[in-house]
Amino acid sequence: MAEEKRFISVFFVILQSLIYTVFAMDERLDKVKVQCDYLPLINFAIQQNGASIIHQLSIENTTPVPLKDIQVVITTEPTFGNAAPMAVEQIPANGSIRLSSFNLTLSANYFTQLTERLSGNLKIEITAEAEPIFCQTYPIDILAYDQWGGLNVLPEMLAAFITPNHTAISPIIKRAASILGQWTGNPSLDEYQSRTPDRVRKQMAAIYTAIAEQQIIYSTVPASFEEYGQRVRLADSVMAQKLGTCLDMALLYASCLEAIGLNALIVITQGHAFAGAWLVPETFPDPTIDDVSLLTKRTAEGIYDITLVETTCMNMGHSSDFDDAVKKANGKLADGNNFLLAIDIKRARYSGVRPIPQRILHGQVWEVDEKETNIQKSAVHATPQSINPYDLSGNETQTVITKQLLWERRLLDLSLRNNLLNIRITKNTLQLIPANLACLEDALADGEEFRILHRPADWESPAMDFGIYSSVPESDPVVGFINSELSQKRLRFYLSENDLGKALTHLYRSSRTSIEENGANTLYLALGLLKWYETPSSERPRYAPILLMPVEIIRKSAAKGYVIRSREEETMMNITLLEMLRQNFGITVSGLDPLPTDESGVNVKLIYSIIRNSIKNQRKWDVEEQAILGIFSFNKFIMWNDIHNNANKLVQNKIVSSLINGKIEWEAATEEIDATDMDKQLSPTDIVLPIIADSSQLEAIYEAVHDKTFILHGPPGTGKSQTITNIIANALYKGKRVLFVAEKMAALSVVQNRLAAIGLAPFCLEIHSNKTKKSAVISQLKETTEIIRQTPPEEFKKEAERLLNLRAELNQYIEALHKEYPFGVSLYDAIIHYQSVDVEPCFEIPQPYLDTLDKDTFAQWGEAIESLVRTANACGHPYRHPLTGISISEYSSAGKEEASQLLTAFIDLLNIIRQKLDVFSVLLKDTDIHPTRKDFQTIACIIRRILDIPELTPGLLTLPLLNETLNEYREVVVHGQKRDEQRKEIEAGFTKEILSINAKQMVAEWNRVSDQWFLPRYFGQRKIKKAINIYALKTIETEDIKPLLHRIIRYQEEEDAVQKYTGQLPSLFGRFGKNEDWTAIEQIINDMASLHSHLLNYAKDIAKVSQIKQNLSVQLTERIQTFRDIHAHSFNELYQLSDTLTVIEKKLSGTLGISTEELYTSSADWITIALSKAQTWKDNLDKLKDWYQWLQAYQTLNKLGIGFVATEYKEKNIPTDQLTDIFYKSFYQAVIQYIIAKEPTLELFNGKIFNDIIAKYKQISANFENITKKELFAKLASNIPSFTHEAIQSSEVGILQKNIRNNARGISIRKLFDQIPTLLPRMCPCMLMSPISVAQYIDTDAEKFDLIVFDEASQMPTYEAVGAIARGKNVVIVGDPKQMPPTSFFSVNTVDEDNIEMEDLESILDDCLALSIPSKYLLWHYRSKHESLIAFSNSEYYDNKLMTFPSPDNIESKVRRIAVDGYYDKGKSRQNQAEAQAVVDEIARRLRSEELRKKSIGVVTFSVVQQALIEDLLSDLFIFHPELETFALECEEPLFIKNLENVQGDERDVILFSVGYGPDAEGRVSMNFGPLNRAGGERRLNVAVSRARYEMIIFSTLRSDMIDLNRTSSIGVAGLKRFLEYAEKGMKHPLNTSSNIYLPDEETSIEKIIADKLRSLGYTVHTDIGCSGYKIDIGIVDPQNPSSYRLGIICDGKNYKRTKTARDREIVQNNVLKALGWDICRIWTMDWWEKPDEVIATLRRRISQHADSNQENEEETVRTEEQKDTAKPEILKAAYPAISKKQLAFSLAAAIKEDRYKKRKVVYQETELTAGQYQATDFFFERSIPILLSQIKRIMENEAPISQSLICQKINAAWGISRMSQTGSHLDALIRRLNFYRSRHNGIDFLWLDEAQYRTYSQFRTDSNRAATDLPPEEIANAVKYVLTDSVSLPLPDLAKACAKLFGFPRMGSNIEASMQRGIQEAVKRKYAKVESGRITIIG
Repeated sequence: MAEEKRFISVFFVILQSLIYTVFAMDERLDKVKVQCDYLPLINFAIQQNGASIIHQLSIENTTPVPLKDIQVVITTEPTFGNAAPMAVEQIPANGSIRLSSFNLTLSANYFTQLTERLSGNLKIEITAEAEPIFCQTYPIDILAYDQWGGLNVLPEMLAAFITPNHTAISPIIKRAASILGQWTGNPSLDEYQSRTPDRVRKQMAAIYTAIAEQQIIYSTVPASFEEYGQRVRLADSVMAQKLGTCLDMALLYASCLEAIGLNALIVITQGHAFAGAWLVPETFPDPTIDDVSLLTKRTAEGIYDITLVETTCMNMGHSSDFDDAVKKANGKLADGNNFLLAIDIKRARYSGVRPIPQRILHGQVWEVDEKETNIQKSAVHATPQSINPYDLSGNETQTVITKQLLWERRLLDLSLRNNLLNIRITKNTLQLIPANLACLEDALADGEEFRILHRPADWESPAMDFGIYSSVPESDPVVGFINSELSQKRLRFYLSENDLGKALTHLYRSSRTSIEENGANTLYLALGLLKWYETPSSERPRYAPILLMPVEIIRKSAAKGYVIRSREEETMMNITLLEMLRQNFGITVSGLDPLPTDESGVNVKLIYSIIRNSIKNQRKWDVEEQAILGIFSFNKFIMWNDIHNNANKLVQNKIVSSLINGKIEWEAATEEIDATDMDKQLSPTDIVLPIIADSSQLEAIYEAVHDKTFILHGPPGTGKSQTITNIIANALYKGKRVLFVAEKMAALSVVQNRLAAIGLAPFCLEIHSNKTKKSAVISQLKETTEIIRQTPPEEFKKEAERLLNLRAELNQYIEALHKEYPFGVSLYDAIIHYQSVDVEPCFEIPQPYLDTLDKDTFAQWGEAIESLVRTANACGHPYRHPLTGISISEYSSAGKEEASQLLTAFIDLLNIIRQKLDVFSVLLKDTDIHPTRKDFQTIACIIRRILDIPELTPGLLTLPLLNETLNEYREVVVHGQKRDEQRKEIEAGFTKEILSINAKQMVAEWNRVSDQWFLPRYFGQRKIKKAINIYALKTIETEDIKPLLHRIIRYQEEEDAVQKYTGQLPSLFGRFGKNEDWTAIEQIINDMASLHSHLLNYAKDIAKVSQIKQNLSVQLTERIQTFRDIHAHSFNELYQLSDTLTVIEKKLSGTLGISTEELYTSSADWITIALSKAQTWKDNLDKLKDWYQWLQAYQTLNKLGIGFVATEYKEKNIPTDQLTDIFYKSFYQAVIQYIIAKEPTLELFNGKIFNDIIAKYKQISANFENITKKELFAKLASNIPSFTHEAIQSSEVGILQKNIRNNARGISIRKLFDQIPTLLPRMCPCMLMSPISVAQYIDTDAEKFDLIVFDEASQMPTYEAVGAIARGKNVVIVGDPKQMPPTSFFSVNTVDEDNIEMEDLESILDDCLALSIPSKYLLWHYRSKHESLIAFSNSEYYDNKLMTFPSPDNIESKVRRIAVDGYYDKGKSRQNQAEAQAVVDEIARRLRSEELRKKSIGVVTFSVVQQALIEDLLSDLFIFHPELETFALECEEPLFIKNLENVQGDERDVILFSVGYGPDAEGRVSMNFGPLNRAGGERRLNVAVSRARYEMIIFSTLRSDMIDLNRTSSIGVAGLKRFLEYAEKGMKHPLNTSSNIYLPDEETSIEKIIADKLRSLGYTVHTDIGCSGYKIDIGIVDPQNPSSYRLGIICDGKNYKRTKTARDREIVQNNVLKALGWDICRIWTMDWWEKPDEVIATLRRRISQHADSNQENEEETVRTEEQKDTAKPEILKAAYPAISKKQLAFSLAAAIKEDRYKKRKVVYQETELTAGQYQATDFFFERSIPILLSQIKRIMENEAPISQSLICQKINAAWGISRMSQTGSHLDALIRRLNFYRSRHNGIDFLWLDEAQYRTYSQFRTDSNRAATDLPPEEIANAVKYVLTDSVSLPLPDLAKACAKLFGFPRMGSNIEASMQRGIQEAVKRKYAKVESGRITIIG
C-alpha cells in the first residue's frame, strides 16, 4: 500500500496545476497563515488506489514568538474517512512548517454504497497549547462508485474502470478465440508469445468482432465528459443493458484486451474516446501521454507498434469491419488539435491503479455475479488484413565515418535559415497535394514523367500550419482523386492554375541557372517531412525534408505546360537533417547509408519507419508524408556538393588523399634548396623577381615552381603578399597555371593590387565571390583581349649576365674572406685572432705545413702547447737545463739508478780510451791529425782491416791510383778464376799439353771440311780427331771435337789475359800473388779498398792518407806478419775499447736517450767534453723526473711536427706565460700570409673599388626589376591569340568574342569557362578566387592548375580548402599557425566527439603541419619600425627566429604601459571606464597635434564591451569636436577600434591597447580575461601585439604582478602577464633567447676590435645592436641624444657572412636600415688589415658630421609588404611608350597579321609551261627525256610540295596529252630518276625537294586551283595550326570548313572533307593540336 501511495503522490507533482490550492486566514485568529493542497474530488477508485487526499499542509507562524504544542485535527463530513491528530512541538517565530504525511483512512464500504454524486467537506483545526489558532472547512466532491472524475484530476484513474476480471467479458473472450481459430487455424489467445505484431492485431480484431456481435446500441456521451467525467457503464452493465457510450465501448474493449494479456490504450479526444493496444510488449514511460505524435509515429505504416480502433464501430448499426475501424481511429488523430490524452493501461497498473471490482446488487447487498452470458453464434467474419512491420533490428549498424563525411558535415548549415531544416512555402517551394509517395518515387525512379497541374477547382486548400499546408484526412474525397491522378501520371499542387504557372516558371529558371552557374542541381522533390521542435517547450513546429529526389522540370510547350521527371541521379537522404539530429539532439539514425531500396528506387516506407523509430521518444515529433518540389540549398551548398559528388575525383589528388589517410601519400623531396646555393648557381633569368625578395622569400619562390608542395610560414610583417606575388609571377613566367585562393576579399585584394602593380593584371582573373556579376568577369576578359603585345626587351639576358657577374664578384670576396680552410680557420678568423693578441710572433710556421694541416691536427697543436706550458709552469723553464741531452721515454727510480751506473761506467771507459789512444800514433807520424769521436770509430775500423787483411805489401799500400788498380786486378781475378775452371774441365779428359795446341786453326779446318761432301769430310775430320787423340786420356767422339776445341780456345784467351799481370802479382799480393790464389787476392783487394776508404774518411785529405800509407809501408818491409807481431796486442786492446764504447753509447741512447751527436762534439777533445757532460748528468740525476716531464711535452710537439716550437721556446728563453699567445699569433700570421697568397681576390682587394661594385650592383639590380616586368608581360602577352579580327564563331576565340559583344547574355560564367577551356588559361593563367567560387566556377574535370597558393591558411578550415586543393597538382599553403584560427560567427557546428580522432584540426594549415608536409619560413620582419614592437612576439611565439631590424633609436623601447587609475566593472557593465577615457584622451591629443596625427592610429581592446565603450566615448568627442573626426576618419588609414577577435590583418603606425580587465572596485582581480582564456588565446594575443609599425601604448589598470598563474592554466593569460612585464620594463626586460640565434663570439670579432679602438678615442660605442638574429655590428651613440645612435657601422664579419645572398647583404638590409633612419658606414676587413689608420680616420670624419645630415647614397627605399600602395600604377602607361592605345592596337595588329601571313600564309605560285611547243607524238622519244626532266625540276622548284598526279597533269597539259593513263608510268620513272623525297597518304604520293623541306615546312598556300586531293596533308596541317593560333579551339567540322576556305573551297564535298581530315590528322600527329570530345585544341 505504501508503494502505491508513493506512485499516486507522483501524480500530485505532475498535475499541481489541476489541484486546488486554498489559502485560509482566520480574521480573529491571525497567528498563523495556512495553505492546504488537496484533491477537490474523490471516488472509490481513488480510495482503492491509496491516493492521498491532502497532499501538503503549510503552517506559517506570523507572530514574533514561537508557537508551541501544536496539534492538527482533520475531520470529514460526511464521515468517509478518519484521521489521527498530528502533533508538532513548536513553530519558530515568523517561521513555518510543512506537513505532508497524513494518516487519513478512507472507508471502502462508504464509497461502495454510493450511487450518486455528493458534496462533502474537509475540516482542519489547529491548536497551540490547547488554544485554537486556526479552523477552516474545505469543500470536496464525493463521486458515485461508477463515476469517473474526468481529466482534470488524476486522469489515469480511468484505468480503474477497465475490468479485465469481470465475468461479463468471459463470453466475449471465448467467442473471440473461436473467431481467431476461423481466421488463422489457431484459436489460442497467446498475447505476445508469437512475437508477431500481425498475430496480436488479429487477436484485437477477434475481440472487436466478438463485441460487434453483441448488438450493443450506441449512446451519446454527456457534454464535456472528458473534462468533468461521467458515469461509467462497466462491462456487466454494458452487456446487460446492450447500451454504451464511446467511453463505455472503449473501456469494454480495453477490458477484453487486457483480459487476454494485451497492453491496452484509451485515447481521449475532444468529445470522444476510443481504444487500442500495443502490438509489441512495450509501454510508454508515463501512464498518460499528451503528445499525439507518440501515437501517430507508432501507428504509421511499416512501424505497426500500436493499433488504434474506433470502438463505436462495434455498436449496432455500424457495418465497419476491423480494418475500417482502424482507419477511422487513425483519422481521428489526423487533427492533432482535437487530441487530449491517451492512457497506457499497463503503465497505469505499474503505478498502482487497480481495476475496481464488479458490483452487483442483490437486495440491499452488493455481490459479485460469476454467471456467464450466453452469446449467440454468428456468421463467419472476414479475416482482417495482415500487417507486415519492417524489421528495424538490422538498422543499428554504424555509419562508416570518413574524412569526406566529416568535411561534408562541417559544411552543412544547421541554422534555421537553411530550408533543408526549416522548410516554408515560398516562391522556391511548391507543395504537392499528398499522394502515395512510395508509388510516386517508384514511378519517377522508373523514368516516368508527370504533368504538373493545379489544385482541383472545386476543392479548397486546407489551412497552412506554420508555413506548411495541413495534412488532408484520409476521409477527404480528394485523397481518392489525387491517387487516381497519380496513376494517370499527373501531380496536383495546392496552387491555383495562374499561381502555379508563375511559380513553375520561376522554379524552372532558377534550377537551370543553378546548374549553369554552380554546376550543381538544386531542384529536388522532397519526399516526406520531419516535423520537429527546437525544444520541448517550443510551440512552433519545424519541417525538414527527409528524402531529396533530384528532378528536373521540362517545359513541353506553352499548351502542354510543365512536366517533372527524375534527373537520373540517386535519391539522397537529407544529411543536413541527420547531422542536425546528431549534433543538437544526440539522435543517430542508422541504416540509411546506403539508402534501403526496393524494386524501383529507394524504399520510401522503410526509410520513414527508420526515422519514426529513431524519434519515437521525442515529444510531438512525427513524420509527415508530404511532398514538396523546390530549390534546396544553403550558404556553403556549392562546396558541400563539390565534395559530396566528386569524392572519387578529390581523392585522386595527392594532398587530399594525404589529408584523408593522415599521412603523406607522395614522395616528399627531402633535399631543400638553400638561398646561398641559389645565389651561386642560378642566373637571374632562372627565377623571375619583379619585386625585390629576401633570401627566405627567394627559397619559397624557387621551390614553388619546382613541383613542390610545402607550407610557407609567414609571421606578422614578413612580406607574405609580396612573396605570393613573386611566386605567382615566377610561376607564370615558367609557363605554369596558378590558382590563388583566399577566404577574405581583403587578402585577395592585396595580392591582386600587387600583381597589378607589376603589370600582370590583364593575365589574372579575379572571381572571389560566388555572386560575381557576369559583366565584371566579361569586363576583365575584354581588357585582356585588348592588351598590346610587346617585343621582349633585348637587354634582358645581357643585363642578367651583368648582374650575375657582379653578384659572383661580390660573393667571391665574402666567400674568400670567410672560407674555412681544412685547419678550421678562415682569413677573417685569422685576422681578428691575430689582432686580438698583443705579443710579437716568434715562430716561423712553414707554409707547406698549412697545405696538409687539418682541424684535428691543429687542435692537437693547441693541446700540446697548453701541455707544454703546464709542464713548464710545474717543472721550470727548460732553458740551459743541466740534463739537456738526456731524452728518456719513461721514468722510474730503478731507471734513475741504472742511469747513474751507466754514466759511471761511461766516464771510466773514456778515461781508459784516453790513455790507450796513443797506440795509433805509429800511423799518424807527421800528419798533424787529431782524432775526434767519429775518427776514433774510424781508427778502430782501420785497425781491424790491418789485423784482418791476408797480405799487405808496401807495393800494394803505396799504389798511386789505388782504386783504379784494384778494379783492374779484380778483372784479373775473374779471368784467372775462369781460366782455372776451363783448365780443370779440359784436364779431366786430356793431358795438359793439349792446352798448347793451335785450337783456332783446328776449328777453322774442321769447319772447312765439314762443308765438303762425304768422303773429304770424313777424312778431314778423322785427321783432326787423330791429332787430338794424342792428348786424350779416353776415347773422344767425333761430335765432341768441336766443343772441345772451342773450350781450349776460351782457356787460351783467359790465359792470355792473366799472363799480362803475372809478373806484378807477387809484388802486390805477396805469396798469394805468386801462387795465384785468386780467393785470397780477391779478399786482399776488398780489404785494401776498405782500408783506403777508412783512411780517407779519417784523414779527409788524400795527401795525409798518402803520408799514413807511407808511414805504414816503411813498417811493412819485414812483411805484415812482423808488423802484427809487434803491434797486435795494443791494436786489439784499442779495438776492444772501441767496441765497448759503442755498446755503452747504445745503452746510454736506449736508457737515457743520449745521442752521440749530443754527447760529443767534432772536436779532437771529444773525450774531455764527453766526460764533462757525463759528469754533469750524473751529478744532476735528481732532476731527472722533472726533465722527463719536459721531454714528454716536447715529444708531443715533435710528433705533431712542431717540435721547433719547444726548441725555440727552450733555446730563446721565451717566457712561459707568453708562449701560447706567441704561438697562435705566429700561426695566424702564417695563415694570413698563406690565404692571401692563394686568393687573388683578397690580395688585390680595395674597399673603395668594392663599394663601387656594390653601387653598380644595386643600380643594375633595380634596372633589372623593371626589365623583368617587361619581359614577363611580353612573354604572357605572346600566349594570347589575336582578337583584332572576327574569329570563327564556334572557335573558343569566337565564342569569347560573341559573349564580350552581348555581355554573356544567356550564358553563365561556369558555362562560358567550360566552352573556352584552352583559351582561358592562355589569357588568364592566374585566377584569384575564394574556396566557394572555386567550387562554383571550376569544374573538377577541368585541366588541373600547376600550382595552388592559399593565403591566410590558418583561417581557412580544411573542409573548405580541399575542393580547391583537388584542382591543382601542387600546393603552397601560406599562413601562420601562431595567428588566429578559423572564425565563424554564425556556425552552429560542433565537433564530432565520437570521431574526434578523424576530426580536422582548426585549419588546413594545422592539418598540413600534422602531416609533416615540408615547411619553408619567411624570417625577415619589415612591419615594425622599431624592434621593440615585435621583440615580444618574436621571443614568445617564434623562438627568436625572426630577423628583425634595430632602429637608430633602439636604445629605448617603443612599447610602454600607462598606468590608469580606475577599475574593471566586473559584475555589471564589464567595462573599464577609466581606461576607455584615457585611450580617447590620447586619441584626441594625437589628432590635435599636426605632427602626431601624421601617424595612423588603431585601438585594440580585449573585449567587445570595452570596444563599444571607447566607440561611444569617441563619438561623444567627435560631436563636440567634428574637426577631429575629419582627421581621424578622412585619411589614408582611418582610425579603427577593434577587439582581439577581428583585428587580424589590420595594422597602424600607433596602436593603443585597452586591456579592460583588471582589479574591480574592491581591488579583486579575476583570472578571467575573456578571449585570452579560451583555447588559442595566445594566438589572439600574438595578433594583437604585432599590429603596430611605430609605437604601442598599453592603457591598463592591471599590472603584471596582479596576474596569478597559480589560479589559471591558460596559455593566453600567461602570455599577457609576460607582455605586461615587457611593457612595464621595456628593453631592459629579459626576453627568452633561443639557441637558434647566433650568439656573437664572446672572445673576439672585428667589430669588437674596432669598437675598442673607437672607445679608446673617447666615443660611446655599442656592439651587436639588435635583439634578433640580425645585428648592427657597431653603433656610435649620439652624445647630444644618448637614446639614439649617430652612426651605424657594418663590418663583413660573421653577421655579414650569415646573410645568404648578395641581394640581402647589399640591397635589402641596407634599404631597410636606411628607411629606419640609419646612417651606415661599411668597414671591410681587408682594408682594416692593410690600413687600419686610414679606416679610423674615415670613421672619425663620418662621426664628426652633424647628426641631422643626410648624405647622399644610392641605396633604394626598401620595398616591403608594409609599404602602403598609394595608387595603382597604370601598367601600360608606366611600362611602355606614351602613344595612344588605339594607335598601338591598330599598328600592332597590322604588324602581327602581316607577319603571320608572311611567315605562314603565302600565295601559290604556278609554273608556266607553255602549251603547244611540244608535240604529243614526241613525248616518248629519247630526245624528249631531257625536256621532261627539266620541266619536272622547274615545277618542283616552284611548287613543291606537290602531288605527283598534279605534276603529271601539268606536263600532260603542256604536251597536249589528255589521258593520264598513257603517260603515267613513263613520268613516274622519270620522276624517280630525280630522287625527290616522297610522302604517301591514302595511296597518293606527294613530292618534296628533299627530306629537309619535308621536316621543316611551315607554310600553306592559298589562291591555287589545286584539287583537294592534291593538297599535301602536311600543308593542310600548317593551315590547321594557323587557324587554331587565332581560334585556340574549334569543333572538328568547323575547323575543316575554316581550312577549306583558306584553300579556296567555299563548300564542303566528300573529297574536300577527306583531305581536310587527313590534314587534321597530320596536325595531331605533329603535335600542333590535340582532339578532345569532338573539339580540336592548339598545343603550346
